[in-house]
Amino acid sequence: MEGKSEIRSGDAESWTVKRGVQVRLRRTQAQDGGALRALVDGLSRESRYFRFLTGGRVVDQIVDGLASPGPDGVALVIEAPGADGEPAVVASAEYVVTGRVAELAVVVADAWQGQGLGRRLIGKLRDLAGAAGLDAMRGDVLSENRRMLAILRDIGFSSRRNPEDSYLHEVSLALQAPARSAQSLPADWFAR
Repeated sequence: MEGKSEIRSGDAESWTVKRGVQVRLRRTQAQDGGALRALVDGLSRESRYFRFLTGGRVVDQIVDGLASPGPDGVALVIEAPGADGEPAVVASAEYVVTGRVAELAVVVADAWQGQGLGRRLIGKLRDLAGAAGLDAMRGDVLSENRRMLAILRDIGFSSRRNPEDSYLHEVSLALQAPARSAQSLPADWFAR
């Protein structure tokens, strides 16, 4: 983990990033809608395309979903001091649950990329999904988003091209060790 002074209180964490600025990771709250809209609207065309598959305006329903990941999902934000000194959301990550799998998505403001925020968010989502007893995490990443693919591989995700869409890579990570069957073969089974 990067950072000098890490403070944990419940689900919130604070640390200092490479540029010497204190940031705070916390669960997303209902009142974060405006801050999430500002984050998304402030993204470069490329960053919007990599995260939302559009270079244009992201519809309100999608932005609202960043704070509402469903009943078993988790949404997180990272705040940093804005130009006015007030906290501003500079990164967002969430997972929604499908079956026993957490489907994740992450976005980091352009000016904050390369500071370890995406990696920190993914690690926190992984820990929370594991603690919730989920079996795996998965996501879809555009094949040209090499930075995100590299981060996910470094964290332990496997990656393969989507057989139905060559523009996407499917990434996945097992969270739980496979359960052992109660019906195991006797030790001398193959000696018979």
